[in-house]
Formats: sequence, structure tokens, C-alpha cells
Amino acid sequence: MSSDEGIRERVLDAAEQCLLESGYTARLHAVIAERAGLSRPTVYKYVGDQTAIVEALLHREVTRFFAATEPVLTQPGPLRERFIETVVFIVGYAREHALLQKGLRDDPELVVPWFTTRARIFLARANGFFVPRIARAITDRQFPEVDARQLVEWGYRIIASLITTPGTVPTDDPADLRRLVTALLDIGVPTPATTP
Repeated sequence: MSSDEGIRERVLDAAEQCLLESGYTARLHAVIAERAGLSRPTVYKYVGDQTAIVEALLHREVTRFFAATEPVLTQPGPLRERFIETVVFIVGYAREHALLQKGLRDDPELVVPWFTTRARIFLARANGFFVPRIARAITDRQFPEVDARQLVEWGYRIIASLITTPGTVPTDDPADLRRLVTALLDIGVPTPATTP
């Protein structure tokens, strides 16, 4: 890690702690600078204003999320089960992410748009991560010919909804969430008992 990257990480680590303590709307540059052991101008130089800090944290967390998701995606087994387990993992990861949950609870007007009106940023990152893996699965004949971007978008919309929108069907427990995702996949697919 270069010196510049190290300074940026110190700023983001300090910012994460400050946001967890004070929330997304608190003015934090001075506190972040103090916690990181840097000057305020250095914080601005390496990350920017408060909006840029939040965006940088989001991008860092997305990168960490993809690294955590990789082992789930590469588990052996039928594609359908791997998809279900990936959705359950991602939703569980988001539900246990302290900074995301604090934002959804305390400042939803600032956080929810990242999953809705500003979702293109996350979708672009998701496409960059998932599309090559789906393409490889198609090439290896583990997956039918599909537009991988459409599949990523469909999965994203399901996952974003499960993360941000309270529902009436219990999904707090991974087993309940797994049942819901399985049921969603079964919609419109006739079972052998109903096939003429």
C-alpha cells in the first residue's frame, strides 16, 4: 500500500468510526482529522468533503463486500442453490453491517437513495463483479444463455428491496429468507404435480 493509500485508509477508518458514533448528518471533518491524526486540509486532499467521504466509504465497503461474497459464489452445487445462498448471504451481510444499518435506521433519506435513485453506481460495480462470473458459468454450460446484465439487475432489485424495505413475510432468520427466495424463484414455474 502506498503512502497516499495508507493516508486515505486512515481517513476512511476514522470517518467510519465517527459516522457510527455521530451519524451521517453530523459535521465531522475536524473529528475525522483528529481521530486520523491528520490536519483538516489533509482530510480534504485525500478524500474530499463530507459527501465525498460517505461515497468513498460506500465504495470501500462494496469492495469488501465483493471479497466476502466470492467464496459463496464459488461453492460447488447446483446453480439454483448457489443463487439462493448468494442472496441469503448478501442480505445477511447487509443486515449485519453496522454502518449501513445505522444509516438505514437513523438517516434513511441519505442512505436509501444509494439503493434506489443512485443505484446505477452500485449496479455498475455489481455488473463489473458478477457479469464475468455469469459469463464463465454460461461458457462452462452451468448456466443457460442469458443477458448477464439483466440477471444482475434482477438480483440487485430483489436484494436491495430485502435490505431496505420492511415486509410482512418474516425474513430475519436466514432459513425464513431462504424460503422466501426459493418461493420467489418458484413463481410461474409449474411443479410436476400441476403439469398436465
